[in-house]
Amino acid sequence: MEHFLQRLWALIIDFIVVTLLTTLVNNILFVPLSFMNNITISANYPLVVLILVTWIYFTIFEAKTNKTIGKRIIGLYVSDSEGYMSYKKAFIRNLTKTLWIPLIFDVILGKLLNCPSRLFDKFAGTDVYADKELEVY
Repeated sequence: MEHFLQRLWALIIDFIVVTLLTTLVNNILFVPLSFMNNITISANYPLVVLILVTWIYFTIFEAKTNKTIGKRIIGLYVSDSEGYMSYKKAFIRNLTKTLWIPLIFDVILGKLLNCPSRLFDKFAGTDVYADKELEVY
């Protein structure tokens, strides 16, 4: 669990950003969805928006730049062993970040199974590194 505290701070920053984005999307969708008079949609759309915004945020930022806003501020990046990051890898490694409970299990299982990082990092073939570990060619 290298960089645990740095990763935790980056995650907290990212969750603040995701919360702000989710709030913005929920407020935009509230008025049109309220006219539908569908209780099921009105009750569940905030959770659906949270899940989608979380996946989209982490997947796009990590696949395009190897960093989220939190990782950029803290000085971390994510990649596979060859320095490459794809949308598929970014999506897989972030599946558990939608809610706290799956993420906690991901971290604990990664530690119990002696993964270098989280379990879903192992599934995706990725890990998080400090910027100062970057090799310059």
